[in-house]
Amino acid sequence: MGRGGSLDRFAVAKVIVVGAGVGGLACAIELAARGDTVEVFERHGQAGGKIRTQEVDGARINAGPTVLTLPWVFEELFASAGEDFRAAVPIERAEVVARHAWSDGTTLDLYDDAARSEEAIGSLFGAADAKAFREFQRDTKRMFDISDTYFLRDQRMTVGGIVRRFGGAGLATLASLESHRTMWQALVRRFRSPRLRQLFGRYATYVGSSPFEAPGTLNLITYAESQGVFRAEGGLRGVVTAMEALATKLGVRVHYGAHVESIVVKGGRARGVRTAEGEHAADAVTFNGDVSALGSGLLGPASKRAARSTPKNLRSLSAFTITLRGEARGPKLLHHNVFFGDDYPGEFRALMGEERVPDDPTVYVCAQDRADGPGEGGLERFLVVVNAPPTGDRPQRWGRAAKDAARSATETALARAGLSFRETARLETTPLEFEALSPGAGGSLYGPRSKGPRAVLARAAATTKIRGLYLAGGSVHPGAGVPMAAQSGRLAATKILADR
Repeated sequence: MGRGGSLDRFAVAKVIVVGAGVGGLACAIELAARGDTVEVFERHGQAGGKIRTQEVDGARINAGPTVLTLPWVFEELFASAGEDFRAAVPIERAEVVARHAWSDGTTLDLYDDAARSEEAIGSLFGAADAKAFREFQRDTKRMFDISDTYFLRDQRMTVGGIVRRFGGAGLATLASLESHRTMWQALVRRFRSPRLRQLFGRYATYVGSSPFEAPGTLNLITYAESQGVFRAEGGLRGVVTAMEALATKLGVRVHYGAHVESIVVKGGRARGVRTAEGEHAADAVTFNGDVSALGSGLLGPASKRAARSTPKNLRSLSAFTITLRGEARGPKLLHHNVFFGDDYPGEFRALMGEERVPDDPTVYVCAQDRADGPGEGGLERFLVVVNAPPTGDRPQRWGRAAKDAARSATETALARAGLSFRETARLETTPLEFEALSPGAGGSLYGPRSKGPRAVLARAAATTKIRGLYLAGGSVHPGAGVPMAAQSGRLAATKILADR
């Protein structure tokens, strides 16, 4: 499994994976590549989990994650099965990471070349902040390297485990990750410009969190993205399709439209799953879904003690999204575009305190038919996203008035930036629909949100309190995001083999 360990051949066993998201598929691929019999049960009609598409006016539009980073996760996964990821999924590195815009028309492009980003920052915000950015890149690289070694490629550890494994030196290294500060506090100490603080604070929302409460450690996301944002052929659906094809080639059997009613537990051990068709036996089970579904009993009472549900006040953010086909009018768009509101603290007070879409939200627009240039115009595919509270299990919070308010706030924010669309059709998704797609978490998209200095150690591990039952997905270690969800599946496979 790359630098993080190895998956040697153990005795062949049968493993059932519940959920065909990237974590479940990664787990299935790792195990099947070593000779295990693997079956995947997916309640929906396609693989991918939150990586989904919607058909709008005859066009397939990617309606889930749009950013591919850290391709080494998929390169190592495919290599473990004797395949070449880049041959299976053509990917192209974006020259511009994203275009950022504010209501007064100010724009800033960040590049995958740190020197170009530094120059752009200097031109707009001055030499002091350009220097601060250079130091930020240096420090976040160090933070990323530490996290890569201690966390991303290994099983989740406790504080006690860190002390036993690394001693005082390890604790001192971990202390340098700025977990004792919030992201916002770390950014205020570094950048003079409030707009740069706002821009880099936005990365907390990549894991459904607030920069005002997430630990400063999460600033490392900036470095991870600066090392390459990639466009995959077919979008991230193309990655899922390639993973699904590899799994099938390895002999994995995927059952679609197969709702798992419960996990079968006998003698204190997971022994399979139960669907409408009956009981399916296995030597081990991996659950690839939000851990709250287990903790709330949605997979049966016997497996309820396997993991705790995330408290409602610690759920990560959900989203209100619009997928549309049309013609963009106004500012030049690139592939990834972010339009900031004017009241950043108020945005998170509304989301996490008042549990509503802010009146002045930050809006992300993915122009899916554009590369690094503005395109030729005409009809294109767009995904528009604003953060929303994870209240999808409370339908009364998402009546017509709330949905209208979310739509109005989104369109007003874009209009203030001069952007509008001549649409042929659109589809809207609220936390209600996200809850229906992945029940148990209120539409929360990233598992528990990162809050406080120990957030990095708070996610569930690959193992559970029930022998033979393992976890994968964005709600468990090493965290949210497409590459981390895939990595969680690889870590689950490692643990399954090691525990035999």
